[in-house]
This record gives sequence, structure tokens and C-alpha cells, in this order.
Amino acid sequence: MDVALAQNEPHAETDVPANLDMDGATVVGCLLDTHDQVLSLIARDAELAECLKVIAVALSSLYGGAACLIVALDPDDGGIWSGASTSSSLGLVLQELLESSAAGDPKAISACLEQTQLNLGGQHRVHNHAGEPLGDLIVVESSPGVLPVVDPKALNSLKLLTSYAIDSTRRTRALLSAKERFSALAKNIPGVVYQRVVRPNGDIGYTYISEAAEDLFGVSPEEILSDPQALFDCHGPDYYATFRDRLLSASRALQLWDVEATIITRDGTRKFTHAIARPHREADGSVVWNGVILDQTRIKEAEIEAAAASTRTRDAIIESIPQAFALFDSNDRLVTWNSRFLELYPELGDTIAYGTSYENLLRAEIKVGIDPVPDDKTFDQHAFERMEQHHLSGHVLQRRLPNGRWILINEHRTGDGGVVVLHTDITELKDREAALARSNRELEAFASIASHDLQEPLRKVEAFGDRLKRKYEPELGDDGKMYIDRMQNSVVRMRALINDLLDYSRVTTKGKPFQPIDLNEVLEDVVSDLEVRIEEVEGEVTVAPLPVVDADRTQMHQLFQNLVSNALKFHNPDQSPKVQIRAEMVDLGQHVKQRCCQIEVSDNGIGFDMKYADRIFGIFQRLHSRAEFEGTGIGLATCRKIVERHHGLIDVKSVSGEGSSFTIELPIRHARTDTAGA
Repeated sequence: MDVALAQNEPHAETDVPANLDMDGATVVGCLLDTHDQVLSLIARDAELAECLKVIAVALSSLYGGAACLIVALDPDDGGIWSGASTSSSLGLVLQELLESSAAGDPKAISACLEQTQLNLGGQHRVHNHAGEPLGDLIVVESSPGVLPVVDPKALNSLKLLTSYAIDSTRRTRALLSAKERFSALAKNIPGVVYQRVVRPNGDIGYTYISEAAEDLFGVSPEEILSDPQALFDCHGPDYYATFRDRLLSASRALQLWDVEATIITRDGTRKFTHAIARPHREADGSVVWNGVILDQTRIKEAEIEAAAASTRTRDAIIESIPQAFALFDSNDRLVTWNSRFLELYPELGDTIAYGTSYENLLRAEIKVGIDPVPDDKTFDQHAFERMEQHHLSGHVLQRRLPNGRWILINEHRTGDGGVVVLHTDITELKDREAALARSNRELEAFASIASHDLQEPLRKVEAFGDRLKRKYEPELGDDGKMYIDRMQNSVVRMRALINDLLDYSRVTTKGKPFQPIDLNEVLEDVVSDLEVRIEEVEGEVTVAPLPVVDADRTQMHQLFQNLVSNALKFHNPDQSPKVQIRAEMVDLGQHVKQRCCQIEVSDNGIGFDMKYADRIFGIFQRLHSRAEFEGTGIGLATCRKIVERHHGLIDVKSVSGEGSSFTIELPIRHARTDTAGA
């Protein structure tokens, strides 16, 4: 057995390991140095313990200076026959393991560490290419959970090197010459091992390349040694066109060679390689490169498939978008689009293609009549104006196609300077808007009829009733008088109904633009208008401070007058009505929060059963007979229509016999585009 023990501990096991923060280049350099030293030791036929000591030091560096132990297992009985450590305490553990017959068991190693009060931070078993266990890489931590995270590739590199060192030592015992030992070394390295020389005159040649070259490139080592071009030809013209200049530059600077490449073997197979080599300069000025070429094909193919899957997912998402979709990069070049785009604009089939500029696509739209030139502009003027609009952030445009369909175009700038363009077919929305406009015109016509034609017959009925009652009252008798009174009362109710219907219809047809309105002033006017009614019922109206909102002042007055007058009307006969109005500011909205005021109008009136809560906002809906309470059943329907026109909500809670509370939510501010017809 052979053992390599540390003479001086870098620090005690109770110390927290220093975090060396090794970057990628440092890790690669450390691994290459370790490879060089171990290969050099093996070439000199050094003891295995010396090789393992070098690897243990590298392992300690990866783990921030933590104490490390490497043991080699005997292939016959599984016991430990060699090892190395980076601290004297682990050296004692190694000595005990070497003397133990069951030392190769991972549990035995862990138990031995526990007996010496050392914390096992990690134990990594090393196998050869046949899967046979060769040894263990053991890391001890000063306290649980303080070890740094190590790149699995770097750790795997040391495991492969340990595997090679142990396996090589086994094999070198049977080898008779240094040439055979080196061949075995190169053959067992996972990859193509090579030595390349760049002469001072720029000539490039190989002094050694392992047999794995034939498996990877399909070219024999002998052919490469005699003619390096045989290897270069596998890389293709694009790679080789810059290869010589890059290699000469790296040779002058003695820079690490770390290059990925795509090769085509002689049988036509595409493979991906990763070459890593370190240079050193000889006395004659030649630069010798010692390196390895790894087969990265499986990793690269997995990456390519993952990228393809990502592309397929992206394309599926784009195709699922119901709008026509187009994406332009930061240079205004078309990147991708969905099939809906060509369905909407079949005339652009010959123009739309990857890399098409936004301006060329826009000009094609104008040319085929999708975006016709206005009569007062030239083609170029219209194109220039459209490009100016395109450069604005959040550009929105509506257009009507020659086939009569309406399209809404939204452009959104991305974080990297690109543009997402969505074309939404809004024809149905436009049709509904046209239908709404027709409905509003019909309502205006109704209002005209109601305010003139329907009122005139009522005035005549009322006038003839008055004449009949005044001129023929003695002859009418009690029944005749009763009939005339009922007729005149019906005229009054009919006039009230017509006026209420007029108010309801005019909410949208005669609405005024929204302006900042002080609701305190509105409520003062409402209370003043109802002053006589308040005195008649001995009521009380209390108004807390209210905010300023964007609204139609006339409709706000109508809204609160309807609510307050209802509260005064529907009161308990044995109790004076009390109406309270208060407000608070809230943020409402499921996705985008909007500042709103929440106004509550509550009373102590007769209330109602909540099963009728939805019904009371319907037109002509009454919960009481005319004999109990006067009214047309339109007031609350008008209130709801006013609130909805202001993009708000109205709700009610009530308890029969105790009173009702109406809650109104109104936005504080509206977009300036809100108008009377909103």
C-alpha cells in the first residue's frame, strides 16, 4: 500500500472553508494544471498516492479549501490499497481505513469519519468505463451546510481523472515500456488526446493524436500525423477559413484554446466537438499545445431539440392568437407572423416574408388598397404620415378594408425595441355601434313624440275635463264628478309616466360631456329642491363631505334627487325619515386598479325583502301599489342607467321594516374621450 499524507494542515477542521469564488476560466485552468501534473506523474511512473494527492488538492480548491481524502479500492477484495489526504487528521483516518478489512464499504468510511468527529460533506464514488468501483472522493466540512456549490462538470472531470489514475496504475504494472503506458493513458481518456505544434514559421503539425480520433472524425491517427489537412477538412470551409489566424493569434498570446465546432465525418455524419488545450513555448520558439477534443454531440443535439421544441411552442402560441399577429425586430424587420395575418390580408401574400421591412409592408398595403391614399394626399405623403404614426409609442389605428370589414390595429413596443402588431377584426363591434346609434336615434324620435305629440292629447283631455266639470258640475252628480276626477288623475299619472320615460331615454341621448363636478354642491341643490317635501314628512337629510368627480352635473342631480326622494317617500308612518349620505375613496378593478369614490345613501324607511333587489332596478317595476305609494316605477331604472353611463356600479342592501342602503361606485377621473354619447 502507498499513502500520501499532508505535512501541514491549511487550517483546522473547525474553520469555515474560505470561499475562493473560482470563475469558469480559473476552474478550467485548475483542471488543466491538475491533468498536466497527474499525466506527468504517471509518465514518470510515480506512485498512485502522489497522483491522488494532486487530485485531492484540486478537489480541495474546488470546495473552497475544505479538507479532502481520496481512496483507491483493490479490484480483488474491495479493500483500500492506496490513498491521499490534504490534512493530518484525515491522514489518520486514511491509515485506519488502510488497516481495516471492510474499509471499501461507504458506510465503513462514513463511520470512521464519525468516530474521529469529522463531518462528511460529500462522498463521490469513482468507476471505470466498465462500471467497476475504483475509489472514493471524500470532502469533509467544518460544520454542516458550509460547503460551496461545485460545478458538476468540474467534479466529474476530477472523477474521470481519478478513475484514469487508479485504472492506469493498475494497468501500468503490466506494461513494459513508456510508449505502451502513454498509449494506454491516451486510450482511456474520454476524448481525443493530442499534441499540436505551431512552428515559428507558422507551420502547423501534430506530434501525437490518440486512436479515438478515428472514432470521432473517421480519420486514422497515422493520416492526421502525416497530413493535418485530413483533420481540418472535417471542419468545413467556414471553420477552417479562420482557423489558422485564430490559432496563430492564440499561440502568440499563449491563450487557452477553448473552441466548439461542428464537423462532418468521412461517412457524412454530423457531430459536435469541444476542444480544450493549453499552450507552452519551447526554447526554439515553437508553441506546443497539449489538449483534448471531446464529443459533445449528444449534448448539442439535446440543446437543438430543446430550442426546436421552444420554437414549436412559440409558433403554437402565436397561431392560437385570434387576431392577426406580426412581430418586428428593433430594426423594423419582420420576424414572425401567424396564418390569421394572411387570412385577413391575402393581397400581401407575395410581400410578407422573413426580414421584410415595416415600411415595405406598409407601402404594399397602400398599393393594393388595404390602406387607401386620401384624396388630399399623395402616395408618398400618406406613407410618410403612416411611418410617423408607427414611430409613436402605443400607436392605435382603425381602418376599413375594401371588403367592408373594420380592423383595429394596436402596436406595442417591446423591451428590446421590437414591435408587436395586432390586427383585430372589430366589424361586429362596429355593427353593434351602428345598431346602438340607430337605437339612440329611435329614442330621440320617441322623446320628440313624447314631448310633443303625446303631451298634446293629454292637455286636451285635461282641458275638456276641466270645462266639463266647471260648466256642467251641477248636472253631473256625484258619480259624474268621480269619473271626471279619476280621468284627470289618470292624465296626471300619464304625464308623470311620459316625463319619467323622457328622463330615462335622455340619459344617453341628451347626456353632457363629463366635467369635474363637486358633489357637495349637487347635494346642496337636491336638498334645497326637496326642502318642502322634507318639512312635510319632518325628515332629516345628513350629507358628509363628498369628493369632486368627472361627471354630468345634471344627471348627478337627477340620480341623488331620485334616491333621496324615494327615501322620503318610503318611510315608516310612525317614524320621521332620516337619510344619510357619505363617501369614501377606494381602489377598484380586477386587473388595473382605478381610484373611485364609494357613495352610500341609507335610510330608516320601510325597506324590502332582498329577493326583490334585482327587480327594483328594472323599468316599470314596483313593489307597492299606487294606492300605497305614488310613482311610475322608472326612477331607479333611470338611476342605474345614469351610473352605468358614468362607468360605475349601483347596488342595494335592505332589511324589511328597517331601511335600505344604496351603494354607488363612481370613477374619480374619466378619459377625456368620454362624451355625451358614452
